[in-house]
Amino acid sequence: MKIRNLLSIKKLAVLGICVSFVAGGCGKMTESSIPKLEEPVALNEAYRPVEYGTIGSMQVLIATAVPRDYCNYYSANVNISQIYVEPGDTVNAGDVLAVCDVDEAKKQLQECKDALAHENETYEISAQISDTQIKLWESQAAEQENNTLIATEQENERYDKQLHEYRVQKINEQMALYQQIVDDGTLKAAHSGLVTYTKKLTGGRSAAAYENIVIVSDTDDLVLDIKDTAINEYKYSDYDKKYVIVDGEKYDVTESQYTSEVLVLSKINNRYPDVCVESREKLFLTAGQMYPVYFEKTKANQALVVGKDSIYKDGDTRYVYVKNDEGGREKRIITTGEYDENYTQVTEGLKEGELVYYNSTDQVPTRYSKYTVTRSDFDIANYGVSYSRSDAGTITETCDYEGQIVSVNVKQDDTVENGMLLYVVDTGEGKAAITEAKNEIDSENESYAHKIADYDKQVKDLSEGGSSAEENNKQDEKPDTAYEEQQLKLNLQLLDLQKKLAGADHTYQLSRLQSAYDSISAGNDGKGNISVYAKNDGKVSKVSVKAGDNVEEGSDILQITGNSTDVLQVLVKDSNNYKVYTDNIADVGERVSLELDGTTIYGNCIGFAGYGRQAQKGYINQDDKGVHITGNTDSGYGNAAFYIKLDNGIPDDLTRASAVKFSYVSFKKVVVVPTSIIHKQVNPMDKDDISYYVWKIDGDSVVKQPVILSDYTSGSNTLVLYGIDEGDEICLAS
Repeated sequence: MKIRNLLSIKKLAVLGICVSFVAGGCGKMTESSIPKLEEPVALNEAYRPVEYGTIGSMQVLIATAVPRDYCNYYSANVNISQIYVEPGDTVNAGDVLAVCDVDEAKKQLQECKDALAHENETYEISAQISDTQIKLWESQAAEQENNTLIATEQENERYDKQLHEYRVQKINEQMALYQQIVDDGTLKAAHSGLVTYTKKLTGGRSAAAYENIVIVSDTDDLVLDIKDTAINEYKYSDYDKKYVIVDGEKYDVTESQYTSEVLVLSKINNRYPDVCVESREKLFLTAGQMYPVYFEKTKANQALVVGKDSIYKDGDTRYVYVKNDEGGREKRIITTGEYDENYTQVTEGLKEGELVYYNSTDQVPTRYSKYTVTRSDFDIANYGVSYSRSDAGTITETCDYEGQIVSVNVKQDDTVENGMLLYVVDTGEGKAAITEAKNEIDSENESYAHKIADYDKQVKDLSEGGSSAEENNKQDEKPDTAYEEQQLKLNLQLLDLQKKLAGADHTYQLSRLQSAYDSISAGNDGKGNISVYAKNDGKVSKVSVKAGDNVEEGSDILQITGNSTDVLQVLVKDSNNYKVYTDNIADVGERVSLELDGTTIYGNCIGFAGYGRQAQKGYINQDDKGVHITGNTDSGYGNAAFYIKLDNGIPDDLTRASAVKFSYVSFKKVVVVPTSIIHKQVNPMDKDDISYYVWKIDGDSVVKQPVILSDYTSGSNTLVLYGIDEGDEICLAS
């Protein structure tokens, strides 16, 4: 399941119009004498036959056929050691896709164990402190204000217990995740299919929990995804009828259902999955092809209908003008029922087939040729103007420090192995960082020593009959030795427990500071010279620095690349030679082509790289640990990017090839008509209310027929989504 925006961005047609469907039948009539026509005004005669149809509304959305995706990710923060697959590889469920740094996971696991031990120890001591404090106040119960203090402390105890249990639960969950990684740091394919995405390690090896490392797509399982229509924006779930047109045939569909857990998680993260539809029947879909999906809402079915522009009002009376046998007009009083934006139900006064005048200030065509509607394919091309062979597993080694390069220990084309020394950098802050870490340890020890000294002083004061004894003895009262001893004992217990709590905190903080010191010191000679070692096997494809160069944190040092592949990486950039839609990439499985020396070379899109909104794309995943939102990281290309494989491999000389051609829009067997036969009308009361129609030939009459258009035109043609169909005859101006 995907959160908005799948493998490409295709423009979405979301258009609404009310519709009428023709059938047969009759109705009762009420006649009157022919009046003088005062209301009807037209440029020429305009009549429309009375028909049976459906009163209601229609919405048309555009779905794209894409493979079902399966995300592969770690459930905890990790450092990726190596990814073994690339886009275009085929894998089986259970195959190893990647491996993470198990040593790092062990470190995280130990930190969790330390945190758990500290949480349990400090909670137990804190609970004892609270109990002792309550006993102290209870022993002073004669003092009324202590009752309030006791009640407050008891409530705090209940809250602390709940907070402690929550913390322990979360730490245990994290420990389980890291333990799983330590036991087996490999990432295995959750499903068989085609590798279509891999995390790029050029920006670093760290991967957040639930970040997609590899996406595998099942190219044999295509789904109809309505892109850019997330479930929180979808308003058509209560529509009566839903169907898709595939190759000119109609198939009923239903929306894919999401669980309540998915909906809650989506709302919390404000990232919602797309609306997807599916059919019980086997649909023969083509990857990357687009399909109109229709949503109908019915108010009245098989109703006798006329256009709203045919009806006139006189108070509560409704009437129309009907063409009589002599060619004149007669006024006919009618009774109406349901209505929509274009048509009104007539319950009395008319019968099917009668010609009813409608008010049109548009010129009804008198000179025209007939255009017969057919179904055909409709495509708009897009182009990738920059492409190159993709190298497997390219990793850019970037500097983690600011400083000066002491030595580069490899050169271009060298073969490197995991653990080999790559370079040494002298960091002006390397020595300072070690010193700072050491100072923090010293500061913690010093602070703890002061706390212990303070507790020891308070114990001494109490034992020698200091301030506490004085407070418990009131002037002119006989001392109560038993009471004093009890108070002293409880106060000493409190101090002892507070001292233990301080010791527990000190031990934990000191352990963390020591771990940080050890981490900073690793690879550091103590003078600020830090050695950096290879974490992967490969070949040095680029060296960006030399000894003596000053570098900043994040500077590129060198690149290590795996083997060359038979995959082309395609970037979608602006071009002076082609009309390029830069926010669009090919869909996985879509056919693409490349012109070379007058010959067309074909291939398939086999993967994609993140860009723009695509980098923020999210996926809904559900496994035995619950529901998660996973996401992709930005590829860093700065442009829309995808991967292709050509049927016969990559040509030896790509310089003679043209741009990679793929589809921006692709429909099969749809209604495509000349743009010139489509007319626009604007509601004079609302300039934003724009609709479209054609002049349809209906027997001896020419009638205005509303249509739903797509947003797409190609050359002199326009794609019509609803209103006319194959075989209809339309007026084409002569």
